[in-house]
This record gives sequence, structure tokens and C-alpha cells, in this order.
Amino acid sequence: MRDHRPAQILNTLHFASHALRGFPMMRLPYEPLHLVLFVTARCNLHCIHCLRRNPASPRQPQRFHDMTLEFFRQILDRFPRAIAITVTGGEPLAHPQLFTMIHQAHEQRLKVRLFTNGTMVAGKVEALLKAPVEFLNVSLYGTDRENFMKVTGADGLIFDATLEGVAELARRRHSSGYPRILQTSFILTKDNLHQAIDFIRLSEKIGVDQVKLNSMRVHGILGFAESKGLGAEDQEVQDLFADLRQQHLQIPVFLPRLYRHGDNRQCTMPFRLLPIDGDGFIGPCCVEGTARGFDNFFKEPDLWNGPTMISARRALMELACQLPPICRDCEEMIPERPSLGC
Repeated sequence: MRDHRPAQILNTLHFASHALRGFPMMRLPYEPLHLVLFVTARCNLHCIHCLRRNPASPRQPQRFHDMTLEFFRQILDRFPRAIAITVTGGEPLAHPQLFTMIHQAHEQRLKVRLFTNGTMVAGKVEALLKAPVEFLNVSLYGTDRENFMKVTGADGLIFDATLEGVAELARRRHSSGYPRILQTSFILTKDNLHQAIDFIRLSEKIGVDQVKLNSMRVHGILGFAESKGLGAEDQEVQDLFADLRQQHLQIPVFLPRLYRHGDNRQCTMPFRLLPIDGDGFIGPCCVEGTARGFDNFFKEPDLWNGPTMISARRALMELACQLPPICRDCEEMIPERPSLGC
């Protein structure tokens, strides 16, 4: 917290006070701690699990303009007490002014997190080494060319280039330089559990700091039924975890949160973060994303306590409210994420 301004620290303490009391009110007297900015809807992959890019998804494709520098600045000015910002998309590295945005956020004493599919890292290593990014997550959708092609619909050679780019970034990064933390992540389903150890070993080989294994979020995409998700009662999942605990891991590995049957309401996203896209539309969380049916930066003067966010908080806190389908099988509803390794 020493890197933040007093107003940012005070805002964080206000959040902590309300969290300790179980968020007793829907209208919050503090500002969002975390801004999640969808700076572009463009992406060079068509991943089969993606709500917005898979043609079989029940959701409409993401359609919004690239976020301008002027609008980016307006967002930072409206929420000066936030302490962190996540830059995502689409594929954020496709945005031509991404690194200017990152530097501007850092000047406002915001901790910058960047989520990328990694396919453009090879051509941007120099810029990434200079960009003040606290946390860089590379979502790798495979352990080899074949699996990558199956998940993303892209040429397998892109997978090789991605690995080379991430490995170069890891190799050239100074011990006290940026990105501070370099992580790879991988989505597990019942069908690819056997790839978990291969993914961990691959991540160790290219030199990242840590690995995060996620459970498939079930959002109604054709071919991804609830049975594909990882449940706490699944013996095959427990067997995988037991096997991983026997491995000699060189880096920390964060295991998936496991689904449990019942009315889980552990998510705190609408109480701490605010997603905004390039056209100014917001969303209740980073999983739901933004949409035109939600409030807009240019029309709603109090985005943080407007109808979209109040409705999302009420759905979580009032048991009489039915959870939206997207919430029922979301990892954020499960508080524990076990970890292994260093």
C-alpha cells in the first residue's frame, strides 16, 4: 500500500470495513478498488470456450470500439481512488496505444494487471520489459500444437511463436523488473485433466513464475455441459490433485476451485471491481463482461451505485433473488483455491 496515495489507501480501508461486516448495504460509500477495462473487442483467436467468439455461444459477439486514450483518461479521472486496473479484451496487445495506457495508469499509482493470449508477445517483448505491469497472465490454450489448434481454431505455428515469445520475455526480464509476476493459465475440463502435468512442466520450461489452473466455466455453450466442470465430489479430480501433490514442482501452482452443489454466493466482484468497455458500457463482473443492456459511462452519473451494480449486489446478498445462470457455475462463487509448490 505504500505505493498508493492516501485517498487510495483510505478507500481500501473503507472496503475492508464493509467486507468484514458482510457488505450490509447495496449502495456503497466507497469507490471501486479495481477497474477492469476492456480496451478492444478484437481478438485473433476463436476459442471454443469463449462466450463471445465461439459461434455456438448463446451470447452475442463482443462489439465495441477500441478504447481511446481520451476515454481511458476520463475513466481514471472519475475513479481516482481505485488501486488497481486490469487491462483485457479481446486481445489487449492488439490495441495500438496499450502501452501508453499502461504508463498513464502507473502514473496514477494504479497497479496494472494485463491478461493476454500471448500470441503477440514475441513482437512486443521490448515494450513489455519497459511497461510497469505488476502481473501478466498468459492464457495458453494447449500443451502442444494439436491441442492449441483444437481449442483456438488457429494455426499450430502460432502456438510455437507464443511459447518462444513468453520464454524470451521470461529470460530477458530483470530480477526486479517488469512484469513483476509472469503467470500462465490453463482451463481444465473433465476431458483434458490428463494435460495438467504437461502444462505445468511446459510452463516451468519457458520460465514463468507461477501457473494457475482454472475450471471450465459453464455458460451454455454447445458441447460444454455442466458435467464438463470440475466438482468437489469427482473422484477423478481428487485423484489428479493427489497426483500433482506427489510431483516435484519448481514453481507455485494454483489449483482450480471445485464446484459444489447448492446455492453458493461467495462472489464479491460487484463490491470491489467495475468493468468498462471501449464504448462506455459496464458490466457487473469480469466474467459476465460488458453489454449494451447495462449502464453507460456517458449516461449514468453514478456508475458504481447505478442500477446495474445495485442489481448485481442484490442478486448475491438477498437469498430471495435467483442467481443469474452465469453465476451458478462460476469459480468466483467458491472461495478456496488450493495451491501447490514453492
